[in-house]
Amino acid sequence: MFPNPSTTDAISPAAQSAQRLQRLVNELSVEFISILDLDELIDRVAQRIREVIDYKFFNIFLVDETRGGLLWKKAVGYNSDEVAAHEIIPFDRSIASAAWRERHTINVGDVTRDSRYLPITTEGGSPPRSEIAVPLALVREGKIVGVLTIESSEPNYFTRDHERILNVLGNHLAIALEHARVYDELRQRTREMRALIEIGHEITSILDLDRLLNHIAPLLERIIHYEFLLVGLIDEAREEFVWHVEDGYGAPKRERANRTKVSQGVVGRAVRERRTQIVADVLRDPDYHLTEKWEGRGQRSEIAVPLVYEDRVIGVLALESSCTNAFDEYHGRLLENIANNLSIAIANARLHAEHVERERQLEREILMARDVQRAMIPESAPHIKGFEIAARLEPALNLSGDFYDYIPLSENRMGIMIGDVSGKGIRAAMGMAAARSILRSVARRGHGPARNLRDANLRLHRDLGRQLLLTLVYAVLDSENRTLQYCNAGHNSPLLVKASGRWRALKTGGLLLGVFDKQQYKSETLHLEKGDVLFFYTDGLPEAHTAAPHRIEFGEARILDFLLKHRHLRAPAIIEEFLDHINEFTAGAHQHDDLTLVAVKVL
Repeated sequence: MFPNPSTTDAISPAAQSAQRLQRLVNELSVEFISILDLDELIDRVAQRIREVIDYKFFNIFLVDETRGGLLWKKAVGYNSDEVAAHEIIPFDRSIASAAWRERHTINVGDVTRDSRYLPITTEGGSPPRSEIAVPLALVREGKIVGVLTIESSEPNYFTRDHERILNVLGNHLAIALEHARVYDELRQRTREMRALIEIGHEITSILDLDRLLNHIAPLLERIIHYEFLLVGLIDEAREEFVWHVEDGYGAPKRERANRTKVSQGVVGRAVRERRTQIVADVLRDPDYHLTEKWEGRGQRSEIAVPLVYEDRVIGVLALESSCTNAFDEYHGRLLENIANNLSIAIANARLHAEHVERERQLEREILMARDVQRAMIPESAPHIKGFEIAARLEPALNLSGDFYDYIPLSENRMGIMIGDVSGKGIRAAMGMAAARSILRSVARRGHGPARNLRDANLRLHRDLGRQLLLTLVYAVLDSENRTLQYCNAGHNSPLLVKASGRWRALKTGGLLLGVFDKQQYKSETLHLEKGDVLFFYTDGLPEAHTAAPHRIEFGEARILDFLLKHRHLRAPAIIEEFLDHINEFTAGAHQHDDLTLVAVKVL
């Protein structure tokens, strides 16, 4: 049976209006449910409800049981500073709070006559006169998630129809708000987890302790709202917190860190119990401790997390707020995650600082050893009649395993030695000092080079075992007989270049020193003539090379070629020209080994 058209046409204007209103309510309900962004949803609610009910003032509050009141999420028509000052409205104040407590819609015709009314300054100056407050309830869960209030500057403005419309919208809006809240919380947790990962990477990448601690505040601000930050490290010897970070409440910068006893305060309890402490109201906590400096700053809540490294508490991280119940278990989990990374980073920074200090100390000791070693190297050759001597030592590092020395034996005789201890750096330098001391001691007995090296080898082997390997040439110049007697213990062969251009390598001797205890050596005596050149060197000379990738070594052939071309020069000039020639050949390549040159010119 179909309806009579005349009957349809006879529907009253009031009924038609109710039908349009119902369609709009249904449309709005679907629209609200489809919006997942919480701020966008609340803005849309304020906009679309005005299409249904022409209000003057609009508010949406969300229930915040942790902070003990209604959180003012959206306000239309009110002064923004006043809204900010009343961000949380306690559950026992305002008509909106009464709607939450009584769990039903409250319609007040004249708010000026209602003791529950909480006056708030408006933007336009005309205050509300009537108000309707609707609890936003999740019916199935029996939970109220918020309160919607609309107000008018006219008394008795809102009708029963308004109540019914808002009650229907309120139920749908509660579901939409809960969906948006869960979605918003999920997004927030995702952002926080991403931020935690980034913070962990940032923290563990900083090895300077001061820079690390100064970096904590801006990192924490990305995920937690707080007003005061404390980071203290424990001085175990004095049983004190050393407060490296005290940021907030207008804390002035200071040159020296403040100190308090580890036993004091909520932070002390966190260390004693080795677990996070969350204090909703510090004024009610008997352990809360304030130094005189921080009294009267408005502290109301605190969270303190111990910093634990390898089962040892090394410090504490704490946040404070001027609001009660500012921190909860979720904040605790966030801070514990950060504290774990921070503890590791602090330990790494301390280890790095210790390592840097050890390196600095080692560098200071190396420089002292270098100065001592350089003092062992003769600054100039002693005078001996009929000969001119020049030398140069160029270490690859601060310390060298190369050495040369002159030993006056008599008015007409002088010993010359040049040696190379295996290795570089401290080990080689210590070996060089030991070997030089032994060789000088043996040489002063006045025996020939072969006997001296035999005795030196016995001493080196006995005192140092095989920990030191040494190549050496020891020679004695005799100005009266114009001779050179030498013994070569496994060293690069010195060269004798005659004035005529003839030459020979000086190889007579034996094995390097320090390997075998019963090693025999031989010596050879050469007669010298005016213009002859004797040239001693270490393996840093033939092994000097050009830069990569070719790395062409200088080699012994180039040494001989240079000496033949420059044999007419005096001894100092031979050394200087040789060094210039080597630098030109290597063309800036890294010097990988010590380089020592000794030239003797027969006058």
